[in-house]
Amino acid sequence: MQTLQSYSDYSSNSLRSFAKQKLSKVSHQSILYKSSVFIWRIIQNVLLIYNYYYDYNRLIKWSSATSGFNTKSKLHASITKNYHSIEKGLALRQPKVGFGKDTIKRLVSNLEELQNKYGIDTIGQIALNTLSAYYQFNLEHGLVDEDLFQKITKLKNYIHDSQNTTNQGGILEISRKTIVEAAQMDLQAFFKSRHSIRQFDSEDVDMSLIEKAVTMAQKTPSVCNRQSCKVYVFSSYEDKIKVLSYQNGNRGFGDQANKILIVVSDLENFTSIGERNQCWIDGGMYAMSLVYALHSLGLGTCCLNWSVEYKVDQALKQTTGIKDSESIIMMIAVGHIPEKLNVAQSARKKVDEVLVMK
Repeated sequence: MQTLQSYSDYSSNSLRSFAKQKLSKVSHQSILYKSSVFIWRIIQNVLLIYNYYYDYNRLIKWSSATSGFNTKSKLHASITKNYHSIEKGLALRQPKVGFGKDTIKRLVSNLEELQNKYGIDTIGQIALNTLSAYYQFNLEHGLVDEDLFQKITKLKNYIHDSQNTTNQGGILEISRKTIVEAAQMDLQAFFKSRHSIRQFDSEDVDMSLIEKAVTMAQKTPSVCNRQSCKVYVFSSYEDKIKVLSYQNGNRGFGDQANKILIVVSDLENFTSIGERNQCWIDGGMYAMSLVYALHSLGLGTCCLNWSVEYKVDQALKQTTGIKDSESIIMMIAVGHIPEKLNVAQSARKKVDEVLVMK
């Protein structure tokens, strides 16, 4: 009986000791796990700060928010912003006579600076045409601005006949019938028929189709019509593979695409702190227009995400010659569509999940 009790005590003690060892090990592992998670979060936060600092530096360096109009591109952006403000005013149902005096003053000053530094070019001519339309509107409503007329005339005199290349600028009268008739098509079917293509035919995509799609995408709305976007096209197998090596979402099909496009938005087109994220908005809208334009021409596309850390962004720019001022929006794989292929179903949310009625 004594032996049995001793054995029982021994077993209990052994179990307690074993349990303590296990609990100690689990507790130790738990501490290690929590520590590793904590360290991982610190690293992620530091990396996030570095990446935001990269974006901050590029915005400060390339936009005119703090540097002023120290490049031709920045001056063009300011001119476009101001002349388009006048165009929008003239396009109202009942424009106020003499509206936008501060805008007119800034625009004239910008144009004088453009003439002094670079000469009046196409952007300058469009702005002058807009100023002329503004002057004519005021004149027709009894307001004579002789000072503005003299400044317009002086700036126009710098333009030789051979350089006067555009009559754009101002407003265009158009009818509802013209708009509606040109827009009549089954867009619901068009939108539904577009898929992300990951199987491409080997047929070459003629550059004329890319040019046509880009021309169509140029109608994409942009902040104050500044049109900050540009499209880089890569056609050779070597160039495509090199570009795609920086993007992880194309594995298994990217090399089949006949063309790789890169859509960018140039920070030199943005003029204020409030526009710090505008490149992504304008660029995203432009990229979508381009994708639909390519779809309308019978080409297959797959949007390739460019959410990367700053070192990858820098590396791709160095490889391709994309300017530091240009924010990369996305890559687009383009090619002809094979006769038969599989596509992801990509189920969409129901309308009542995304449409919020207020």
